[in-house]
Amino acid sequence: MRIVLSPLGLTYVQAMLLTALLRLEEREAITGTPITQGDLARFCQADATMTSQVLRTLEAKGLLERSRGADARARLPRLTAAGRALAERALPLAEAVDREFFDLPRQSRKPISNDSELMVDLRMLWARQRDNGELAS
Repeated sequence: MRIVLSPLGLTYVQAMLLTALLRLEEREAITGTPITQGDLARFCQADATMTSQVLRTLEAKGLLERSRGADARARLPRLTAAGRALAERALPLAEAVDREFFDLPRQSRKPISNDSELMVDLRMLWARQRDNGELAS
């Protein structure tokens, strides 16, 4: 994963959060409900503190902006144009690595039918990388 994402300047965790935010923003456009940092962490089934730290790094890179919600404690992450473009480039790479990492022939892999299934696949890959000491934030 590191080799595949390094040309984009992203770690796996950064790519996971960017692509998840991309999906959630698409959903927000339909529902009109703002996305909070907590929503993003829950969607990815990630630790809230880790999510906040990684989002801070992505914000410093100019890939997203965070504002305050109606509840002053809530942070609302939004992709910048550069962040959206990078997330769109990262998504197919992450999916390709997922297929290769799990060594599933294309014909035997069922298509991902929703965002939750994609995040489960990405979390499984992330856990393996973490267990192998390959994960950096």
